[in-house]
Amino acid sequence: MTTTPVTIIGAGLGGLMLARVLHVHGWEATVYEADASAEARTQGGQLDIHEGTGQAALAAAGLTEEFRALVHQGAEATRVLDTDGTLLYEEPDDGTGGRPEVLRGDLRRLLLDSLPAETVQWGRKLSAVVALADGRHELRFADGATAIAEILVGADGAWSKVRPLLSDASPAYTGMAFVETYLRHVDERHPAAAAAVGDGAMYALAPGGSIAAHREAGGVIHTYVQLARDEEWFAQIDFSDADASSSRIAAEFEGWAPELRTLITDGDTAPVVRLIHALPDDHSLTRTPGVTLIGDAAHLMPPSGEGANLAMLDGAELARALAAHPEDADAALLAFEQAMFARSLAEARTAHVIQELCVGPRAPHAFVEFLGGHGVDWVPAWGQAVSDHRGEDDEPGFVDTTVRMIVPASVGGDRVRAQLSNRFADAPVRIGRAAIGVAGRFRPVAFDGRAAVEIPAGMTVWTDPVDLAVEHGDDVMVDLYLPDPAPYATAAGFRFDRFSPGDHTGAVPFPGTTGEPGAEPAGSDWSLPAGGPLLRTIEVAGTEPRAVVVALGSSSTAMGWPQYAAELLPDDARIAIVSRGIPGNRLLADAPPQAPSWGRAGLARFGDDVLGTAGATHVVIAYNSNDWGLPGRVTPIDELPTLDRLIDGYRELIDRAEAAGIAPVLATVTPLGPDLRADPSREAFRQGLNDWIRTSGLPLVDFDVALRSATDPTRLSPEYAAPDDTHPNIDGSKRLARAMVDGLTAMGL
Repeated sequence: MTTTPVTIIGAGLGGLMLARVLHVHGWEATVYEADASAEARTQGGQLDIHEGTGQAALAAAGLTEEFRALVHQGAEATRVLDTDGTLLYEEPDDGTGGRPEVLRGDLRRLLLDSLPAETVQWGRKLSAVVALADGRHELRFADGATAIAEILVGADGAWSKVRPLLSDASPAYTGMAFVETYLRHVDERHPAAAAAVGDGAMYALAPGGSIAAHREAGGVIHTYVQLARDEEWFAQIDFSDADASSSRIAAEFEGWAPELRTLITDGDTAPVVRLIHALPDDHSLTRTPGVTLIGDAAHLMPPSGEGANLAMLDGAELARALAAHPEDADAALLAFEQAMFARSLAEARTAHVIQELCVGPRAPHAFVEFLGGHGVDWVPAWGQAVSDHRGEDDEPGFVDTTVRMIVPASVGGDRVRAQLSNRFADAPVRIGRAAIGVAGRFRPVAFDGRAAVEIPAGMTVWTDPVDLAVEHGDDVMVDLYLPDPAPYATAAGFRFDRFSPGDHTGAVPFPGTTGEPGAEPAGSDWSLPAGGPLLRTIEVAGTEPRAVVVALGSSSTAMGWPQYAAELLPDDARIAIVSRGIPGNRLLADAPPQAPSWGRAGLARFGDDVLGTAGATHVVIAYNSNDWGLPGRVTPIDELPTLDRLIDGYRELIDRAEAAGIAPVLATVTPLGPDLRADPSREAFRQGLNDWIRTSGLPLVDFDVALRSATDPTRLSPEYAAPDDTHPNIDGSKRLARAMVDGLTAMGL
């Protein structure tokens, strides 16, 4: 069989893969490359090679075994950090992943070594292409040489000289750039940065900018700083001055953890800026006889981990198409292009989504959800804001203890899973067994297929999903068996059951209980909603919510109105309500040392507790008087903010919510009670804040009107007051819930 020689422009991974698979099928190919030699420049960093694309291409090339020998073992490990260095997500490389990592240069060398000598013609920079008759093209090179191509393939990247034969499109700047740096001998010279990065990839993400880093072989960390800035901003930086440019880029990450900034400031190489360009997502070609494109020349898109993989698959698929149509090259090119652009369109759309996850307004929490397999089907049905109970005497610790938590679902579904957090512990916590139940029907749950799991200090895990039908208002039971000593550290809520010794997960009834719900306490009692240790969120799948409402606030929020509001909704409302209230919490200030359970300031935890709630559509900002009621009584008087400063805090939350596409709803502040009535300035503070809330122009729920006394508006109505006359009792929490449901209805929900 006679085959037509193929001419390839560009000796990148796509062009070399095309040449290799053609060679496997007995076709001749010549690759023209502008570089003077294979060693003329570095080939970039580490690549994760995907099963369905890059690995499939390597299999078609007959190079799978050789590829496996190049894999950087352990490099599939992934970590996501908050800007302060807090570990938000970690996945070790246990050898079961489908995306092994190799250096681009090693992979390129493998492909080069697999080709016959003289396949690649080095030092041939293409300057022009001239169409000839019968689908042939004349290639003109910068050194004056020429060549004739019978089948021409442009594999020459973003600024392809072949593309103008087929398309008028040019890459456009995406508004994003990467700045690359390298650190060497990191374990000896930069141990803190090395520990932050770990064994594989590390992502520290925030809206508008991120720091990603890969550990490469030989103690090297390759860092990619991502910034959303215009071209002029980067043009003003002199990247030939390593110190000045490093300092300028690092300034964009002021306040980030020192070990993260080290990745920028202490680089062993000068920073290199790479402006990110892209072709239109739906880019396609005018069918032109004898010529086509592959890789970035055809479908340049923002980085998403797929670029090199797609280029290699393009090369392999084009070679196979030509081999399948040896007598009709143009039919082969047409069939190939149709499949390639269908594939690249889907990947380009995904690339934009990933870009948004990394530097959009919900970063880093949206990216954590993505890595954790958080599909669009999962909806939060219940939640609480866990805080740090170390050093407080809320509850004794656990050992050989089973804990049962019973919480109400605000929306239903046909599958359920639970999120467990060990955020504030000093050591790992081991879950020996776990189960989830609904209506007395329990299912054992696993963690990545394993019955037991150890949750590292500072980390969160999800149970595997179980098939259990959940209806609106159902009680979801979560059982955890804690075999080893574990403190009551990361927790929230007020009511849960515990029994020692032994594993009683899924027991009906639970030891020490009747298994039947008890009579509801009198409405004048304290409102003490369900919750407990480790449990942070319950999610369900199989429903499409109309809204996911997150309640951010302090004690009155934590004491139950979100749960009562969910109960008041009709069964078909499909509105999820998630409580993120913490008793004692303040908007502006973190918890004092003597009361760590009051939690981080609302401004600080907004990312975790609101943006980190999957699918959040609304946030109710419902703070009490802690910011100005506690200073001078429980905390130092110099922590007392001005009214303007507190309003600025509200405005900051509002701006962050709106930037993330989450609608803010404000709640007025209820009366302070007798403790502070003696200080008229505090009541004036409350009134001033409520006046601003009522005139802000935003949707609001008037909790003040709902609970205040008709005869003394500085006090709670006696029928709604808890024994301290400051917090709502059960009837008061239900009254707030009714006000909230009425407010949601007024908003059209």
